[in-house]
Formats: sequence, C-alpha cells, structure tokens
Amino acid sequence: MAKIDVTIKILSPIHLGSGQADVNVDAEIVRDEFGFPYFPGKRFKGLLYESAVEVVEMFELSGLAAEKSSPLEKIFHRHSESDVQLVVPNFFIRPRAEYERLCAEWKYLQWKYPEIFTAFDVLNEFTSLRYQTRLEDGIAADGSLHNLRVLDAGLEFFGEVTLLNADEEIVNLLALAIKNLTAAGTKRNRGFGKIQCAATFDGLPADELARKILAKVA
Repeated sequence: MAKIDVTIKILSPIHLGSGQADVNVDAEIVRDEFGFPYFPGKRFKGLLYESAVEVVEMFELSGLAAEKSSPLEKIFHRHSESDVQLVVPNFFIRPRAEYERLCAEWKYLQWKYPEIFTAFDVLNEFTSLRYQTRLEDGIAADGSLHNLRVLDAGLEFFGEVTLLNADEEIVNLLALAIKNLTAAGTKRNRGFGKIQCAATFDGLPADELARKILAKVA
C-alpha cells in the first residue's frame, strides 16, 4: 500500500462547478457546509486519468520505453478489472487534521454568532465573481451577461491518496501523471484553471521519482 500526499496549488482563477445557481450567481462552486471550498476527489481522479493517457501517448510518440496501456487499465479500470485500487478523497484547504479543527472552530462561531459569521462570508474570502457576455458585431448581445464564481489564485488544497496492490510500473505512471496535470475546471482553454500538483510517494517527492523514471528510459 502506498500513501501519496498531494498538494494542488491554484495558479489562476478556477471554476470547480457545483451545478448550482441562485439569484446572484449563475454558476456556483463546490464548498462545504461552512463555506470552505474544496477540490472533489472524484473530479481529481478523472483529471488524473486524462493526464495518465497523455503521459502514455507522449512516451509512445517519443519512441522511448513507454509505460504501456496495461498499468493505465489496472489503475483506472475503464475497460477491465484489476486488484489495484486508487482511493482519492476530497482535497481541503488545510491538511486533514488541521481542516477538521478549523471546521469545529467555525461551527462554534456560526452557532454562537450567526448574524456575524456565515458560510457566505467564508466563501467570499477565497473567491470572486467573473462576468462574461457574448458579442454580436462587437456589441454585447441582449440577455447574454453571465457570471460565475471562481477560486482565487494562490489557494492550495491538500489530501492523501491511497494506492493498493500496485507494482513499481503503476507507481511510476501515477507519479508522471500527477506531475503532468496542469489544468482543471471550466474554461481551461481561456486562461482559467491553471494548477500545479506536488506529491510525495511514501516520503519520496514526485519530482525526484519522475527524474529517476525518465533517466531509465532516456
């Protein structure tokens, strides 16, 4: 069993949509009951799969000794079954123990002073609203004004991924996929959603592990 400590750093405004809206915001982001934003584990796992596919393709195109599709299938189970399990939790704005203490403290404040401390106030500390419209002949089209809430750049999310029944080949592919992952969320092709992922595999930094992998195949 491998424990992988992952940190996701937000480099540009990012929209991790919740699928919800209200009278003031057309597209809201995911957040917990106290107003703290989080990075959904299921969404990160999906992005990790896309990144791993890119890594495999890059190796194949380069002609290097590539990671084959076999470990890709073993990790993500898209078209086959395996004993390998990749457990990805939600990522929070603090490491797990610290985040739980923060929630407990904020829960007390919201209960004690509900007119002062609200989940909306918390959310506003980490986010901002962005507005956009559709142009027709250089003029904003009627009714096209739309806004969405985004996480501000600089925020970090922390989590611990668990990898079960994995061999060295699988660990190597996952390390490269994490390092290759650089974008998430909506409108990634318009300057939004730039991220940087750092990880340690049982204490070994992913950067160091990636250098060793590439040195072997170069």
